[in-house]
Amino acid sequence: MTSLEGRLHLGLALSLALLIGGAWWLGHAALHHTANAFVFSRLEHDAEGLLGALGFDAQGAPHLESPHLTPVYEQPYSGHYFVIVPATGEPLRSRSLWDTDLESPALRPGETRHWTLQGPDEQHLVAWAEGYRFGEHDLVVVIAEDIRPLSAELRHFERLFAIMAVLGLLLSLLIQRLIVRRAFAGLRPIYRDIEQLERGRLITLSENVPREMQPLVRKLNRLLVLLGQRLERSRTAAGNLSHALKGPLVLLRQYLSDPTLHLTPETRAGLLDQVEHLRRIAERQLKRARLAGAGGVGECFEPAAELPVLKRLLERIHAGRSLRIDLECAIEAPLPLDREDMLELLGNLLDNACKWARERVRARLHVEAGTLVVLVEDDGPGCSEDAIADITERGVRLDEQVGGHGLGLAIVKEIVAGYQGVLGFEREGELGGLRVDVRLPLQDAGLDGR
Repeated sequence: MTSLEGRLHLGLALSLALLIGGAWWLGHAALHHTANAFVFSRLEHDAEGLLGALGFDAQGAPHLESPHLTPVYEQPYSGHYFVIVPATGEPLRSRSLWDTDLESPALRPGETRHWTLQGPDEQHLVAWAEGYRFGEHDLVVVIAEDIRPLSAELRHFERLFAIMAVLGLLLSLLIQRLIVRRAFAGLRPIYRDIEQLERGRLITLSENVPREMQPLVRKLNRLLVLLGQRLERSRTAAGNLSHALKGPLVLLRQYLSDPTLHLTPETRAGLLDQVEHLRRIAERQLKRARLAGAGGVGECFEPAAELPVLKRLLERIHAGRSLRIDLECAIEAPLPLDREDMLELLGNLLDNACKWARERVRARLHVEAGTLVVLVEDDGPGCSEDAIADITERGVRLDEQVGGHGLGLAIVKEIVAGYQGVLGFEREGELGGLRVDVRLPLQDAGLDGR
């Protein structure tokens, strides 16, 4: 069992069951011991009463004076019996025994014994016997009592006690369940903060949690801050490196283009291709840094807020072409997608579309069946079937092979694959140019229609 709450419930339930079961067993033993002690004490008192009414005739035979005898010993099968056994002579039995007899052990004066036996009329008897010396006569007095009424009362009480114990156990389990649930409710702020962190609305977890969880939350917060700092440094370093490489690459291109430099045409063309390749890589990394902005780790993507900024940035990048860029978004709520990933994906797709568009670029975003659908198209010349086959082939990077569509598509393919999404292409969209269809699954399917 991996659930802490389940372990607590099981441990407390077993502890309570053992405790209440032990209390019931001790109560049962104590109750029967007390009842037996009470019965034996009463039998002993009755024996002393018999001795007070006992007398002997001239022949030494015992007899009882009837006025001193308890009437219950006169009623046949009353459940109260006695036998007085002298050392010599016939025993004296109570009339309640009628035609039955009781076991009479041989005891010396001062010796006692108690036992249970089957009495007349299937009665359950408890017997007590003691040896006495009465003047010059030794005798044994045996007193017995039917304990069925007392046993019935004891069983009734035990059943009542068992019912109360079970109800008490169930009530205790319910109370401890509520206590455990209430204790674990103190962790709900952590769950909410993690959800908000995933959506990008928080950058650290709240430390207003139970004392036992504070060390873990503080360590997580330090880790989040560290990851954010590392991410920001990585973005800054990539942008700075790309920006720093652009100048030397331009200068190197100028040197290679100088006709006074003694190089064969093949060597010059090969070096210029490599310099252009490095320039494209630097440009792509610089563009990624600009598109990502200063977002923190785990920030969610808010299309309504980010798309206008992205549109203005693209209009500045392609300011000399007077392009019409239409961004249609039917999503108002934040999406549980990384902000940097989405800015890179949209930025590269739109930049490719702007590069090939004649006058118009259009992007549409909406949520359908728990999936984010991104459609980007332009009114450019479109793309050949062979080029589309190369684009969709796993591992091919057209930004290194074909000028035009493909710049940044390697990044797009990596992002889509990371979200287990689908990337599709149509040779001619509604505007006449290439149409790119991206579908990314969302964790929150409830975003439909919002």
